[in-house]
Amino acid sequence: MRITKNSELVLTAEFKKTIAKIVNDSLDKNAIDGAWLTNADRLCRKILTCDPGDFLQWDVILRTMVVGNANFVRDELDFLQALPDWESRWKDAIEESSVGNPTYYDEFPSSSGNLIHLAYHLAQFEKKTGIDINRAGFILEFGGGYGGMCRLIHKLNFKGRYIIFDLPPLSALQHFFINMNGIPVGYYNKFLEKDSNGVICVSDFAHLGAVVSDYPNIDNAVFLATWSLSETPISLRQSILSLVEPFKAFLLAYQGYFGNIDNSGFFLEWADAMNDIEWHSWKIKHLPNKLYRDNYYLMGKRIC
Repeated sequence: MRITKNSELVLTAEFKKTIAKIVNDSLDKNAIDGAWLTNADRLCRKILTCDPGDFLQWDVILRTMVVGNANFVRDELDFLQALPDWESRWKDAIEESSVGNPTYYDEFPSSSGNLIHLAYHLAQFEKKTGIDINRAGFILEFGGGYGGMCRLIHKLNFKGRYIIFDLPPLSALQHFFINMNGIPVGYYNKFLEKDSNGVICVSDFAHLGAVVSDYPNIDNAVFLATWSLSETPISLRQSILSLVEPFKAFLLAYQGYFGNIDNSGFFLEWADAMNDIEWHSWKIKHLPNKLYRDNYYLMGKRIC
């Protein structure tokens, strides 16, 4: 659902105002990988000097958050179309929004390569865990890109509380995109804390802990992190993984190495320590191997 043109102008002005304030504040450089500090700075400059209506065509977004019409998207679409609920569920869910001016997928022009890619992650999660993502009561996504996964999950009829934890500029972008698509969203505040649904964009770890602890049924919570947690310093990873340890289910994707960090060793060691989770881990063979960095899934659910 798109909003009115007047509301769009208001949201755009608020978005730029939020970013202008963020550039005057300092980020915790010890908790952020240097590459993402550079990306965040580039994103802020683009937002302040360009039309956010085209943000999905910006270089910093194309490099870090979208897969475009990559060859592997065809394999992922084939997987989705072979699902028994393709016609009744997935086909409509991957209908793309025009917000941000996305590049549509040549072989399925009602969607985009990136949205198909996100749907593939969720379909694999549901197949491995037997959990329909829309039946979760609470979802925490670490590193939400521009908000595409959040929108997709709501298109799949999710009605619970959705939290996205990210850097302040990314939180502002997610807030803008989700709002533009007519989904209730806000930044961390006491009012939203009391609601049982809607989206909260969070950038402060203390606030994240408060939101998670405030939710009464954390045993029905799902944690998502696709190539995001694996690109952060070890200390932040450990803090996030400790916070989500009581959750019911997990969907992670990561590259085998990030810099000098052995991601495979790190995540498999973490999973081994959680022996009440039924884990599934495998290499994502259809994704390209960049500089000998294979990609992997790690998904699981708590054993009742």
